[in-house]
Amino acid sequence: MAQKILIIDDDTHLRESLAEVLDLEGFTCFQAGNAKAGIASAKKNLPEVVIMDIQLPDSSGFQICQELRKFSKEFILIMMTGRFLSAEEKTQGLSLGADEYLTKPFDIQELSIRIRQLLTRKGK
Repeated sequence: MAQKILIIDDDTHLRESLAEVLDLEGFTCFQAGNAKAGIASAKKNLPEVVIMDIQLPDSSGFQICQELRKFSKEFILIMMTGRFLSAEEKTQGLSLGADEYLTKPFDIQELSIRIRQLLTRKGK
């Protein structure tokens, strides 16, 4: 069965492009444009991987991380950011349960490889 990925980002173009490429890579993708919809989708669809933007209109990736970690330790959480992150911010994200950071723009093929490595490490 295809592994499920949830993409949470308010940038519709980026979100749809990511989903399109990851679908071609054999993943099943779900999308959400804000934190509230993203958290609801994660709880309903139980994706193996959640890719989220750090800055969302209704919340932050940090808060989503926290919320999803309370719900399950199983999710692989990948944070995306469009700006340089300070060491404190990275540490905060990792301590809240993020597994990986990506700085936009990034190569989607590289993202796909990272996802597969994380899934392999977690034994999924």
